[in-house]
Amino acid sequence: MNENICHFIPYHKDYHSIHTINFVLETKPQVHSAIMTEPVYKIYFICSGKGNLHMANKILSLKQGDVFFTFPAVPRRIEALEDLSYMYISFLGSRANMIMDNLKISSRNFHFGGCQEIFDFWKNGLTSNPETTDLIAESILLYSFHYLCNKIIQIGSKKDLKENIALVIKKYIDDNFPQPKLSLEVISNELSYSPKYISSVFKRSFNVGIAEYLNIIRIQNACALLQQGFTSISEVSNQCGYADSQYFSKVFKKRIGVSPKVYIKTL
Repeated sequence: MNENICHFIPYHKDYHSIHTINFVLETKPQVHSAIMTEPVYKIYFICSGKGNLHMANKILSLKQGDVFFTFPAVPRRIEALEDLSYMYISFLGSRANMIMDNLKISSRNFHFGGCQEIFDFWKNGLTSNPETTDLIAESILLYSFHYLCNKIIQIGSKKDLKENIALVIKKYIDDNFPQPKLSLEVISNELSYSPKYISSVFKRSFNVGIAEYLNIIRIQNACALLQQGFTSISEVSNQCGYADSQYFSKVFKKRIGVSPKVYIKTL
């Protein structure tokens, strides 16, 4: 693994399969000053060191354990930093295109970090019998697709989980806003998550903080009660979770632009 290796694979004209073209280890990557394009797909695994992937309007940092793809006719250049070494497989074929489409791998979604688990599988493939390189390269490519599929599902599940948690938080606030003591700490204790996590997930999902959303939902309900004919400011403030009617009037005026008493007169 200290010297460059390149296995070339005989071409087979079957457009409905996967055709792996070569399987390469680069321990001393060539320096290319210009951004270039190629007619094939490539999947890369970063073995060690660091580098940069230069594209038309973007620079992506590369490190050990990263997997990324390059695409036909898409300009790119790899810059080696800190003893960069990597392996790659060049490939073509409609089946590969179909798999990448299913995994939503594209020139906008092509980089996956933290893939150290598959290093040994790639490395062992390079030291196998050169006469079976076509089978080995295709196996590694398919295994990598399978691994990335699981990784993408996990990422999606975590995203879905956060979105679900945000909805749970919102429902809890909607159901309990009349409680004057409702706060971030109360919500986090009730849902068994840290206040920092609760706050972060909610704001990322709804683009508003929990305290601000609580005031929004309370004032919205105060307006609804006033429109229904309630005239007692203290009663409305109590029903909307404000123990102090003066504070309620202050928040109401800040959000609506007029005091509750003036708002009543406009109805």
